[in-house]
Amino acid sequence: MSQHTAIPAREIDHNDQCVGCGAAAYGVSAGDPCEPLCPFETGDFGPAVVLRATNRRVLDHPAGVGYDIAGAIFAAAVDLVGRDQAQALADESRQALADYLVGQWGPKAQAIHNQVVYRHGLFAHPYEIATSLYGAADQYDGNDPDPDDC
Repeated sequence: MSQHTAIPAREIDHNDQCVGCGAAAYGVSAGDPCEPLCPFETGDFGPAVVLRATNRRVLDHPAGVGYDIAGAIFAAAVDLVGRDQAQALADESRQALADYLVGQWGPKAQAIHNQVVYRHGLFAHPYEIATSLYGAADQYDGNDPDPDDC
């Protein structure tokens, strides 16, 4: 499910690319325009864009242990589609990340499917979190996850 909303300004990830379509923002092809079907052109945002946008929002967990991935996903959804539509999109994005993590962790993780995002935030290094966010986005888009994306 994707959400259509007023279009926010294009968001650039840590690789200096648009989180919606991958257009380069800086460097050799500086200022590449977004593709016509980019969510930042159409206003139609889905979980893959939210997951890529989440990476810059991951902060230490308020409890003082690990990272608050779920909170970062919700913050990204709010920034992209507004508070009224954010919860459904955040839930779908968290589900996509959980599905990806269960696939990575193996069948035993299925028993804790509803906890994998939380546990990943507690025990993973920020690079591992970025890898999983981009891997889940790739998987959601129907692409093979590419660790070089993160």
